[in-house]
Amino acid sequence: MARVKGTILIDFVKVIRSDGKNQFDRHLTVQDKKIITERILPSAWYPYETYRNCFAAIAAVVANNNPQTIRQWGRLYSEAIISGVYKGLIKEGAPIQSLEKYATHVHNLFDFGELLTVPLSASGAEVVMKGFEADFQPQYHMMRGWLERSVELCGARDIKSDFVMKSWDGAPETRLALGWRL
Repeated sequence: MARVKGTILIDFVKVIRSDGKNQFDRHLTVQDKKIITERILPSAWYPYETYRNCFAAIAAVVANNNPQTIRQWGRLYSEAIISGVYKGLIKEGAPIQSLEKYATHVHNLFDFGELLTVPLSASGAEVVMKGFEADFQPQYHMMRGWLERSVELCGARDIKSDFVMKSWDGAPETRLALGWRL
């Protein structure tokens, strides 16, 4: 069974718990509801399915499944987490080195999946995303925003990014091309 750390589940749970209208209920299983009523510990592992269902519920209800909104969440979440617990991921003036550190970071949050950085030049790279749920687009859009903001935090500007392969379109993996100026 795939699992995620509580660190990435906590914010979703807070949003769902704060809803007085039960808008998210139809997206959640009985097991999900049981888990999110308990205290979520940042260092504990939780079922991926609960994370996915909470994420999908919030993406549908709050973001209307808009990829740009979800991408922006990724940018905001990146800044929040990198300025705190994971500030060692950012190296001023070295976006590629920072992107390469994400392989380890991903394994701190997911017990599955892999990110691989393929440098293309001093001002560009492709990030290969493998082993994640192929059809779960919100995850990829959030990762895109996360990676864009991370590169900015390294001092890059004029960031451009685009998916060059999409697992949800049948490709064997998802690839995100990133380019920037320092």
